[in-house]
Amino acid sequence: MKICWPLLSCLLLFICMDCDAQDSIYNQLDEVVISASKLAEKRKEAPIAISTLSEATLKKENSNRIDYLLNKVSGVYMPSIGNEQHMMSIRQPISLKGLYLYLEDGMPIRTSGLFSNNGLIEINTGFIHHIEVIKGPASAMYGAEAIGGVVQVFSKPTPLKPLVDIGVETNSIGFKKINASFGNTTKIGGWIVNANFGGQQNGPLQYSDYHKNAISAKHQFNIHKKLSGYQSIQFINYFAQTTGSVDSIHFAQQDFISMQTFTFRKMNVLRLKQNIVYQWNSNNSTTFNLLYRDNTTNQNPAYSIGSTANPTKFRGQTNRNHFNSFVIDAQQLMLVPRINGKLILGASMDFTQQGLNARYIDITKDTSIGKFIAYTYPANDSILTQYRTRIVNQAIYANLIGKLNKQFNFNIALRYDAFEYQFKNQLRNGTPSTNNLFHQFTPKIGFTYNNKNWGGYTNYSKGFVPPQITEIYNAIKVPYLLPQSFDNYEIGAWFSSKKMVGEIVLYQLLGQNEIISVRQADGINLNQNSGSTNHMGIEYKLNYTPNSQVSFNWNATNTLHTYITTTIKGVNVSGNEMNAAPRFWSNLNGELKLNQQLLFAFNWQHQSKYYMDEINKSSYPGFDLINFKLTYVKDQNKIWLHLLNATNTYYATMATKNFSINGNAAYSYYIGEPRSIVIGYQWSL
Repeated sequence: MKICWPLLSCLLLFICMDCDAQDSIYNQLDEVVISASKLAEKRKEAPIAISTLSEATLKKENSNRIDYLLNKVSGVYMPSIGNEQHMMSIRQPISLKGLYLYLEDGMPIRTSGLFSNNGLIEINTGFIHHIEVIKGPASAMYGAEAIGGVVQVFSKPTPLKPLVDIGVETNSIGFKKINASFGNTTKIGGWIVNANFGGQQNGPLQYSDYHKNAISAKHQFNIHKKLSGYQSIQFINYFAQTTGSVDSIHFAQQDFISMQTFTFRKMNVLRLKQNIVYQWNSNNSTTFNLLYRDNTTNQNPAYSIGSTANPTKFRGQTNRNHFNSFVIDAQQLMLVPRINGKLILGASMDFTQQGLNARYIDITKDTSIGKFIAYTYPANDSILTQYRTRIVNQAIYANLIGKLNKQFNFNIALRYDAFEYQFKNQLRNGTPSTNNLFHQFTPKIGFTYNNKNWGGYTNYSKGFVPPQITEIYNAIKVPYLLPQSFDNYEIGAWFSSKKMVGEIVLYQLLGQNEIISVRQADGINLNQNSGSTNHMGIEYKLNYTPNSQVSFNWNATNTLHTYITTTIKGVNVSGNEMNAAPRFWSNLNGELKLNQQLLFAFNWQHQSKYYMDEINKSSYPGFDLINFKLTYVKDQNKIWLHLLNATNTYYATMATKNFSINGNAAYSYYIGEPRSIVIGYQWSL
């Protein structure tokens, strides 16, 4: 019998006692959000789809990975591909594409044009205070890449009294972590330091060890009533063995043996930030941010391994990608009493120097054991790519927020971005040195209506993505590429009662000038603006709190992602559903407070089937995961016990098929983690 998952989820949600209610910790409509307009405002006055994972939620979850948290948000699926590496899906199919913007305390953690699908590795999870997620384009405020959504991480504030937090965690599949925070007040503010060291050895998948060391610090100052701010530093050291995906035979056989023995990814990330806020008077304030980034990634990627005519000889590459940035961001806030509103004027400049060096490698495969066992550099010239790029992004924006009357609010924003890529090829052959310029206006307009117990909003927003450095300079010819653009239309509503809070959002996102690889008449593949897509969906969430001991939270989304006019590898796929685009994703959470010290929670995730290829011939059936959590808090001590993937479901977090290739190797599966037991302890002063 086929199960109707949305109906079953609703039935489970209402199997509860009928007693006095209290507020749920999830997604409160009266909470204050920052991401909507770069300043504090009530959630229900923001005309966008935005969700918050609060400090209270993070403390209850005790999660060591961001994907565990983000997957609780309606419309968000962040699939793990091992060792904190990840893809993303927010109003887009699951992919590695640069359609998302990752922020820390209001500033992008990477330069636009250098998107990394693994961008959230560069966050110290032990230093997170809370997370806000915007769904849909937010380029009018934040600029490029804010298409499918924006994930903004807010770091911990300095404490109001002496702080000591020490925690340890381990699980049954090789993961171990130690996390420590220390802080105190000063005469003019305070400081906090966090050290977070973790990693995995001898995990369920062969050749999948990794470690991540993160150190963060913040110093906050308030010199007098008018001048305040903070300095912060983030350092991340990361190393991982990279197994990549498995083919259809290994996946069907539930074979956890890796083909790799030497592939890796190594990262060193440094960010320094200076924030200054000057309050001119009760109606005017200026915020100034100066950010420095230094990022180095070395890798021997499994995805670059290609075959030759000899079954024991393969080709690959090692590469080093480094960039450093200076970012200046200024924002002026002015209150406008006539409309009971505020005007925000801002400007930013990002100056980035980037360099990539890549070398060919010859790879030997032992066919008797099916493993790549060694690699060497060719005796002759082994240099594949060597270039330097200077990226300059200058932007100005304005945001006007006000009230039409007691119930109606409006929010209008407009941003202008100018990009310049100065590319210099340091090799005699390959892509010629060149300069490329991109300009883009991105508007947003939205309205909210709020009554006593219900309300709603509507908005139109536009987003854009300039061509990534790797898209424009990876061939013999430099293609003429325009920024990808997306138009978003949405309408949402909310309601609240003594025991229940609910929200629903309907959206349509239209993509134009999407960049795809097109084979030319001379046989060369070049990137072109040849794709257009349609993304439609319904996102909904419901919180039900029947009494002070029990609460339920349900987040779900129904989507349909289709190609409008797109030809891929010579095949017209217009009208087809996009690959890796599940139509339904649901997350049901429940909490039972057994007593003042003991909390029990469960979590059920369901993903529907989806097409693995663009021609809609192969599909993946989806999966169901169930997790249980038990937390005990007594005085300064907290102990937690988690049973993750309790039913030991065998599944893939992401599955695709290359329709132009035959055989088992055309399939690609990223294996999800099996059942595991997590034990953790934290002592706080």
